[in-house]
This record gives sequence, structure tokens and C-alpha cells, in this order.
Amino acid sequence: MHGQYTLRIPRHACTPRDTARAGDLWRVIQDAAVNDATDRGWPPERFRAAGTGFVVRELRAVHHREAGFGEDLDVRTQIADARREILVRRETQIIGVMDATAEWVHIGPTGGPQRASAALVAAFPADRSAPASPALVEVEEVTARPLPDFTFSPWWTEMDPLAHTNHPRYIDWADETLARALHQRGIDPLGVVPLADRVRFRLGARATDVVTVSGRVLGMARVGQRTGLACMFRASRPGPSGPEVVADMYIVRGHIDPDAALALLWAAA
Repeated sequence: MHGQYTLRIPRHACTPRDTARAGDLWRVIQDAAVNDATDRGWPPERFRAAGTGFVVRELRAVHHREAGFGEDLDVRTQIADARREILVRRETQIIGVMDATAEWVHIGPTGGPQRASAALVAAFPADRSAPASPALVEVEEVTARPLPDFTFSPWWTEMDPLAHTNHPRYIDWADETLARALHQRGIDPLGVVPLADRVRFRLGARATDVVTVSGRVLGMARVGQRTGLACMFRASRPGPSGPEVVADMYIVRGHIDPDAALALLWAAA
């Protein structure tokens, strides 16, 4: 069983080039997942009434091309695997644009992992015909080159229904950290093209947190027929015993100027 939807890129999701940001493509995928859950009899209000829900443990994606403002996107989403009544893997394709995997953890009223109810398990059976997850990207590694840190506090007005930072925002954080480094080196950050994403979540960032994103350049990576800059970012916050890791974000980004990524790689100090 799969859900198929036609969703549109809104104006606020686009750069000045009228192309969608990577984080906003993840928001399209999230909308498809919510639509699919609703069609299975589990709209957001039912999760809220039950005091349960799903949070993302890991997401991965390969981008095939950029999507433009106003474009109607055909999105197909399905449950590929379900384990121990807690873990769910959802495969989603924005047809011709992006293939994505999200691993979800079912949580209870306390926010910790909890086995799902029989009704919820029955509504989300695994579909063994689901496509395989996007392949990992090979990176031509160099000696890691650090990027400047980016420190900020998430906004109260961007908290999601679970009162923490929604998962596409972490992609925004990685892209913003890279954008600032590009700008410092005279490279137009608005020319960045998303090629691949991978995020592993550890804690939920909240509005009162002070988050620092630290990044480094790993090397050049090949994604299909395209090559981009591979970077690793770690988001952390102060904790009682020292810094706590919130998430690790790995992204591969190209540029409309094919020499720009290489320029950053060798200019990073």
C-alpha cells in the first residue's frame, strides 16, 4: 500500500533562482507522510488524542535535479519496513527530483520510544515492494578542513507539534552554515545545488537551547553524474556535563558555477 499525491512548491520555499531549497523538499516529503497517515485513518489529531507519535531517527536523500516554484510534484510514499512495533522506515520519491528514506521511531506520552498500539500497527503494514533506500555516496576524502561555527537559538514560533525543532530545519542549519562560509570566500551561496543529504538525530532541539553547528569539508563526492562538495556538520547544545550532540548532518552540494565548490574546498582553512 502506498500513497500518491501531487504537491506544489510554494513561493516561500524558493531561492532567488526560483528553485526549492533542500529543507523545503523535505517539507514536501513530510506533507506526503502526513497525508498518507491521514488516509490510513491516523490524522494528526488522532495521534495527539492518543498521546503518541513518530519522530525521525535518520533521513537520507539523493537529489536528481532542482524543483522550481509552482511546479506540481508527483510524490509516492510507502512503508518499506516496520520492526518491533517501534521502528518504521518510509521510502518516498518526488518523481524525477529526489529519492528519500526516513527512519521513524514511535514514541509515547513521555517522549520516549514505546511500542505502537495494535490499531496503529495494523494501519502501517510494511510493503515489501517498496524501492530500495538511496545508496550512500562515495567521497574522495581530503584532510578535513574546518568551517566557521554558526551559533543561534531556535525560535519559539518555529516549534513543531511536539514542541521541538522540526526535522527539515536541521538541513536548513547545515545549508546556512555552508552558505556563510561560501559568502566569506566570495562564492555566491544562492547558487548552491543540493545533491545528497543524510542526518542522524540524537536529541530534539528546543526554543530555549543555544545551538552551535560546527562543520568541516570532507572532500568531493560523486552523486550520479554530478560532483559536489561533501561536508559534515554537528549540531550541539550545552548540557549539564558538557556539550550534548543534537544531530549529525552530512550534505553534498554542487553549484551553478562548477568551479565554486572546488574553490571552497581548497580555500578552507
